Amino acid sequence: MLQNERCQAIYEILQERGQVSSRYLQKRLFSSEATIRRDLEAMERRGMLKRVWGGAVLETSEHDLPSFVRLKTNQDKKEKIAALAAPLLRNAMTIFLDSSTTCLALVPYLAPLKDITVITNSLKMSKTLSDRTNAAIYVLGGQIFEGHILCGYQAVQNVGEFHADTVFFSCSGISAGAGITSIEPRVIEVVRAMMRCSEKKVLLCDTSKIGKTAPLRLAELSVPDAVVMDAFPQEDPALAEALGGRLICAQRDGAAEPPQQP
Repeated sequence: MLQNERCQAIYEILQERGQVSSRYLQKRLFSSEATIRRDLEAMERRGMLKRVWGGAVLETSEHDLPSFVRLKTNQDKKEKIAALAAPLLRNAMTIFLDSSTTCLALVPYLAPLKDITVITNSLKMSKTLSDRTNAAIYVLGGQIFEGHILCGYQAVQNVGEFHADTVFFSCSGISAGAGITSIEPRVIEVVRAMMRCSEKKVLLCDTSKIGKTAPLRLAELSVPDAVVMDAFPQEDPALAEALGGRLICAQRDGAAEPPQQP
């Protein structure tokens, strides 16, 4: 079993039990004490758990969690965002999709479209697109991160070989004061390059990220042509004011706000 597979199994066990002993993990995963210790250390660095004497307890932090965790987090919000963003898609588009799990939720809405071209830095995204759509798919080169995300100098250079109608991307935090922020430096330059090579820029951002500030500035609030959220950002009125008519979300009374072309 690879480390990423063990970490996923450990995280699922912690979700069930809340806490777990190292001895239990050794028996459950048929792994040595040293292997489990390294896994727990790696997971603690990612903010997935807190190590305690003899084991670990579940704990989350402001760190960006691995994709297998993010995939199961706020899934209902991601699906609502994808539904609201769907009218921005059309036949014969060329689009960039970043490696976020939020962008992955767009795939069902790409399936019925014709002559769609997608450029992505995610092997998971490319596989899902290949399985569920008829899109022409281009995967950027580069160093593999988290087992499926392509990043680094080569990925950034590859982006420059394309020009897209729209880039759909996500973030780690958004606020009126700090703008659009992200955590992972290995991915952020790829997303910035996608924005430079696209006519339109659409941010997909669930409301759990409102008011949060990650260490790296991804973009100013003025950069996106549209920002799609699952709900109106009531907790940050200044953010809503700054986004103005570019904000696409459900109305405060629960009715759908009609999406606009960015």
